[in-house]
Amino acid sequence: MAGPGKNHSSDNKQTLYICEKPSQGRDIAAFLGAHQRYNGYMQGNNTQVSWCIGHLLELAPPDAYDPRYKRWLLKDLPVVPQHWKLAPKKSTAKQLKVLKTLLKQCRNVVIATDADREGETIAREVLEYLHYKGPIQRLWLSALDKVSIQRAFNNMKPDQDTQPLYRSGLARSRADWLIGMNLTRAFTLQANDRQVHSVGRVQTPTLALVVKRDREISQFKPESYYDIEAFFQAADGILKAQWLFDPKGKKHCFEKVMAKTVLQRCQQQNGIVTTARTQGKKQSPPLLYNLSALQQEASRRWAYGAQEVLNIAQALYETHKLTSYPRSDCEYLPLSQFKDVSSVLQAMCKTDPSLCSLISQADQSRKSRVWNDKKITAHHGIIPTQASTQINRLNHKELNIYDLIRRRYLAQFFPDFEYDQSVIIVTIGRDLFKATGNITRIEGWKLLINDKADKDQILPAVSKGESLYCKQLELKEKQTKPPRHFTEGTLIRAMETIGSQITDKVMKKILRDTAGLGTQATRANIIQTLLQRKFIYKDKKLIKATTLGFDLIDSVPEAIKDPALTAQWEQQLDDLANNKIPDIQPFLQQQIDLLKSIIRQLKQEKSPVQNSPGTAKAGYPPGSACPECGQPLEIRKAIKGKRIGQDYIGCSGFPECRFFSWKL
Repeated sequence: MAGPGKNHSSDNKQTLYICEKPSQGRDIAAFLGAHQRYNGYMQGNNTQVSWCIGHLLELAPPDAYDPRYKRWLLKDLPVVPQHWKLAPKKSTAKQLKVLKTLLKQCRNVVIATDADREGETIAREVLEYLHYKGPIQRLWLSALDKVSIQRAFNNMKPDQDTQPLYRSGLARSRADWLIGMNLTRAFTLQANDRQVHSVGRVQTPTLALVVKRDREISQFKPESYYDIEAFFQAADGILKAQWLFDPKGKKHCFEKVMAKTVLQRCQQQNGIVTTARTQGKKQSPPLLYNLSALQQEASRRWAYGAQEVLNIAQALYETHKLTSYPRSDCEYLPLSQFKDVSSVLQAMCKTDPSLCSLISQADQSRKSRVWNDKKITAHHGIIPTQASTQINRLNHKELNIYDLIRRRYLAQFFPDFEYDQSVIIVTIGRDLFKATGNITRIEGWKLLINDKADKDQILPAVSKGESLYCKQLELKEKQTKPPRHFTEGTLIRAMETIGSQITDKVMKKILRDTAGLGTQATRANIIQTLLQRKFIYKDKKLIKATTLGFDLIDSVPEAIKDPALTAQWEQQLDDLANNKIPDIQPFLQQQIDLLKSIIRQLKQEKSPVQNSPGTAKAGYPPGSACPECGQPLEIRKAIKGKRIGQDYIGCSGFPECRFFSWKL
């Protein structure tokens, strides 16, 4: 086929749509009636549709700034570009040339890449590299079925609305280059073992989570503890109850003698029912899936990998057009989409007639809590679209993921799950025995989503004050259990919820509970990278660190492997994307300050960096009294400024007391 410009006049300029990949380009071109095919683009109706193939450009390597950086030398680090350079990827250079020609002859550009930070960056870095100065609009696609595409065209976004996403993307890529390139060179040179010791801004703290968990498991020493099961004779059956070792909150009894004493004094005694409470409870339908929740559920049910789930969800979105944009971080829907309910349910029924009987029971007028405009981020939750296909076109795994998504959506139109929760406590002297159970009253949405793990224990009817005979007591010796190894699903969860796990007062004050490592779109790739680089491996569905992974975490400074500090950076990237921070330079300066601090320390030391907690040389050892308020001092880590990443001594009374002293 002819190249750009050979089948149309350059004075009849056209609108150019830039998509993220060819398949997306074909969908947009078909919708626009641009059916003429050329090398790297399609044309028709005064419109041209072309595409990137992921990132067409990449940040230039260090030797593009100075040839001496081809050699890895500690004395040359850190490399900090003053003016950042992009370089075309060799594998996709031909497509970049196509876009260059099309941009010269177009009237205006519509960015139609994926509606997220990465999609924005993919398109805008090309426009900037090729010095495009014309008008720009943004096509914000939530799904690729015809109805969703039409809706996106009706609500085209102006250029300035999505520019903050590009700034966030630039900040992320440059920070990753600064940290990854410099520290990979630094720790590879330090190790001097002919292996590349890859360090990443998000990759390394994620690895640290796995290493920490593995060490907690290997160092765990099980302890025996003792439970007592009691069996009481009630009028209409046997009541099975558990001994409450300490009603004030202690979890286990570790003294066998104490448990045996309880056994002896309660055996074949009468107990009095001191609590017999039944309370009606309701559960609303679960929220819609975002990508992380979908990955976690698929990992739990079928041990699917995080990247595998993303690939399947992407196929349901791109190839089958059955679901909405998969890389969403949202679990809600805008009220404007309530009018689509009937069409979506009809499409689901047409795709899979076996679901029609359930769909017929849905109350389409019911508005669950997912319909909430205030909760909508850049995207809404993952839902079925108004498109239909033949269900047998989906493979087994695609059907599993599609089924999760469609049932969550359908559940919104079913009643709450209602049940009676019963609590019975029987008292023998000073010893208490407790039984709990649930009785389903209205199945509601659980008709669609009923986990096999849900088990109702039906209790016999008893009344407060009733006397029950204790027929039998059984002493059971058990052992405390270590934490579980991560699966891909639970690791995604740990990455996502770092903000809520932080106990450090200073960091807690800074981090929002939603702060995490990576984003919905990148977490699967981070885990995949760790697997590919042999830092972790899969033992069936369990994720474990390799010796290489342990060694790396032991060699890098705390600041680089600290999940909380990295989560703080991700929070700043999120604020950049939402235009809460207008400039990327302060964020990048934090990375530069940290780099300089770490590499300065490496140059001063001959042995691997170890930032073990120890006694401060400034005269204020941790645990000693604060000279200003008397509360204990503790070791902290600087999270901003020129000493970012360094330890200091701070008052445990923060933020009321702000005394600190730098460790020397």
